[in-house]
Amino acid sequence: MDDERERLLEEELLSNPDNVDVLKNLMEAKIKSRKLPEAIEIMDKLIELEPDEVEWPMMKAHLYAYDGNFESAKNGFNELLKKDPARVEAYHGLVTVASQEESSEDLVSIETRVEEAMKLCKEENKGSDLRDFKLLIAQIKVLDGNYEEALIVYQDLVKEEPRDFRPYLCQGIIYTLLKKNGEAEKNFEKYRRLVPKGHPYASYFDDNMIATKLFAQKVENERAMSKN
Repeated sequence: MDDERERLLEEELLSNPDNVDVLKNLMEAKIKSRKLPEAIEIMDKLIELEPDEVEWPMMKAHLYAYDGNFESAKNGFNELLKKDPARVEAYHGLVTVASQEESSEDLVSIETRVEEAMKLCKEENKGSDLRDFKLLIAQIKVLDGNYEEALIVYQDLVKEEPRDFRPYLCQGIIYTLLKKNGEAEKNFEKYRRLVPKGHPYASYFDDNMIATKLFAQKVENERAMSKN
């Protein structure tokens, strides 16, 4: 059925190659069927047709990351940061790539850059972006295995805004890794109570933290093996 939908969309493009809606639908179909190089080609067309649409280059960098083309992904995210040094999602992308490449050096470098971006947010009174950057700093600490430091950041975020579901989710994952299941469940319960149903960022953050959990578990396993 998916192949049939792709075929119909491709046929529609033959008579109207610049139809943005059809291109978007076809790109989504390609991503769904894991034909990522073809999805990136369509993305290039969308960027050509809508050069002012800021989301297309971001999505293209993410597609490169999903496809395992990490250098192109990093180049894409860094280009976005040249234009907007406080673009939180671009830093998220760089952190995801660094975790997939298991590069501690890259994580240290990204953390330094994030701290610079946070100074910029403070100067420009961008409270929401600043909070997102604090979450990212904590996530980097999790990836580095610095769970206690990460917990301090998350606990401060809870004090600042107790209704934000994200720090509870992250603390739940850390307490799970620390085998403190009672504390973990308390935080997961608060997360489940606060997260809006169908919230798009909730699923994004879930996916992101699942990757964090897996990588952090790998770090723990390697530490255990090195002690033996």
